[in-house]
Amino acid sequence: MSPCKWIEGPNGEQIHLNLGRSRGRRMRCGFCGGKYNQADGKLCDFPVGHEKTCDAAMCASCSRRLGYQRTAFGTSGFTQADTIDVCPIHRDKAVVEAGKIREAQP
Repeated sequence: MSPCKWIEGPNGEQIHLNLGRSRGRRMRCGFCGGKYNQADGKLCDFPVGHEKTCDAAMCASCSRRLGYQRTAFGTSGFTQADTIDVCPIHRDKAVVEAGKIREAQP
């Protein structure tokens, strides 16, 4: 498996994303303990501070997809649809509105 990915930019140009050398490495989920390929894992997108997220690493089975958001890459203006995923700890605390995740009000 290649540690890079080519995607098409807004004007048809090809953009190279370096995904790192350890892309094919096996990881262990912090919630169920199961092993998964690093490329198939998820990071929790729940906000925990000023422009910071939980980032708990988990397998696809333990994550819950709440929606989609647009993610910008660098200064090129290129954006890509990205999933909004949360870990089991934050799954009942998150609300998504207009592509933004926030903490649910009690």
